[in-house]
Amino acid sequence: MVRRNMGNACGMQLKADSELVRRQNRSIVLRALRALGPMARIELGRATGLSPASITSISSQLIAENIVEELAMVPPPEARRGRPIVRLGLKPSVAHVLAIAVAIDAVKLALADFSGQVVHEATLKLETFEAEADLFAQHVGDSIDAFFTSCGFDGRNLARIGVALQGVADMRDGTLVWSPAFQARNVGLARPLEARFGVPCLVANDANMIAEGLVTQNGQQSAGATVCIFTGYGVGAGLIINGAVYHGATGAAAEFGHMNHIPHGAPCRCGRRGCIEAYAADYGILQNAMPEGGGDVSHSAVSSDTIAALLHRAQHGDVKARAAFDKAGEALGYGIARLIAMLNPERIVLAGPGLGARLLLEPALNAALTDGLVAELRQNIRIEFISFDEDMIFKGTIAALLRLVDGVMMAAQNP
Repeated sequence: MVRRNMGNACGMQLKADSELVRRQNRSIVLRALRALGPMARIELGRATGLSPASITSISSQLIAENIVEELAMVPPPEARRGRPIVRLGLKPSVAHVLAIAVAIDAVKLALADFSGQVVHEATLKLETFEAEADLFAQHVGDSIDAFFTSCGFDGRNLARIGVALQGVADMRDGTLVWSPAFQARNVGLARPLEARFGVPCLVANDANMIAEGLVTQNGQQSAGATVCIFTGYGVGAGLIINGAVYHGATGAAAEFGHMNHIPHGAPCRCGRRGCIEAYAADYGILQNAMPEGGGDVSHSAVSSDTIAALLHRAQHGDVKARAAFDKAGEALGYGIARLIAMLNPERIVLAGPGLGARLLLEPALNAALTDGLVAELRQNIRIEFISFDEDMIFKGTIAALLRLVDGVMMAAQNP
């Protein structure tokens, strides 16, 4: 009897393991088609590392489930004696997801289809700083309705909503705990939007969504540990571990910008003093470049023209402006030193509009990194600078939402 029970248990375990592998392989195929576009089966095998037999089996299942379709491609003239190339592609109409980026007094919306392509986008004015906590979700919902009306989307094929914003978001209940774009705290978003639109809603930190986009763009480089640091209107970070973004217990992992740099130092938008962001964000640089008694700009939006003018001053001999960029680079350098000491990552990736001042930031950043960390801990770390556009937040949010949709599909087809 014991042997029979052990045999049954082993059989159930093998079946469970096999089913897990099958689901993972199906997800790998969907992600590859989404990232690389339509491909022939042999190309899909090369891209995923899966065997021809696995590709044939998985593609047949996905076609039967109306998730993937065959696309006949006409060969070039010199090869027209051969048969047309048949490529596999995701069916765009399977599902749509809505990504929302909340900025100061504005919301930006992007509707994407199942292949990950943005089919409609818009920016709408929406008061944030003076918004009441219990009414903001209603205003976001009104903005979504107006957006859907403008682009002719009836909402019936909507699978997920994702909201990315600067600040601390509790992913467990979809609450914005704190953001510099708001005076109010603990702004409920997910539950009101889920009730209104009937689909799950993800609320997350925008730096974590940038990290999600980085994983999607170059997942092969995201093995081990990678830290993506954003600089611009704020300072944030996303932590990637073995190809997946680590959000922490509540979604507040890697709050790099609000690590303390100088106790009781410059005012930060979070309400405390001395944070890295208070020196390295655009408002922190502007504050440090102002004359004594020039006022507190920590709660003001800083235009790109203002930062461009400040950069010009620093490049043309303005000592105060140059010192402000030195302080920003120093804050980033010491912060990165602490990250390396704690995490021992393979890569540090810096992105964001703040890197327009890279040539001014780097000398102080490198000096602080050298001073803050022994050489043996620095020597194998790659520090990279990548170009940034605001679409990175949308790309990451859309990628995260579609992975959730994929997971639900895999579970539904394999109960």
